[in-house]
Amino acid sequence: MKAINGRAVGFTLVELIITILVLAVLALIAAPSFSQFIDNRRLAGAAEAVKNAMQFARSEAFKRSRTTCFQLTPGAGAQWLVVEETACMDFCRDADADRCLMQVDSADFPGVQSSVDFNEALFDPVRGTVRNFLDVEPMQAWGKVALQSARGKQLEVQINVMGRVEICVPAGATGGPGLAYGACL
Repeated sequence: MKAINGRAVGFTLVELIITILVLAVLALIAAPSFSQFIDNRRLAGAAEAVKNAMQFARSEAFKRSRTTCFQLTPGAGAQWLVVEETACMDFCRDADADRCLMQVDSADFPGVQSSVDFNEALFDPVRGTVRNFLDVEPMQAWGKVALQSARGKQLEVQINVMGRVEICVPAGATGGPGLAYGACL
């Protein structure tokens, strides 16, 4: 330290300790909202990835003039697949991997759990409709993929028979701040 007019220049130990304590208090205040932000981003990212995969499957049906299939395997280690086929088989692991058009793993979104109320969505190459929803009894007007974050926030990705996909907050669920999606119909 240099002396100016006979006095030492610098910070005292007390000033440094007070500064560190103030920074620690600010970090403790910010930590919970930051972890909530991360949780919201993981949930929204998973919902967007499911929506994008469904839209991709529909567009590939038009592009290839062939039926494409979207399938989500729920639970731990969930993945969603888009394959060029009339029935969703796991071509992404088999030797016939050229039929696997897209594969997304839930490990990309830690803490997000998924469930689904349909086995697969088969996209018609002419109309882009989800044709197998019409083949079941009772007729299914739409399919839902339910996603839940580690903190209990919920989102749904819904697809109707016409192939329209949307993300929404289920009735009675907490979408919470940071998730700018409307309520499900």
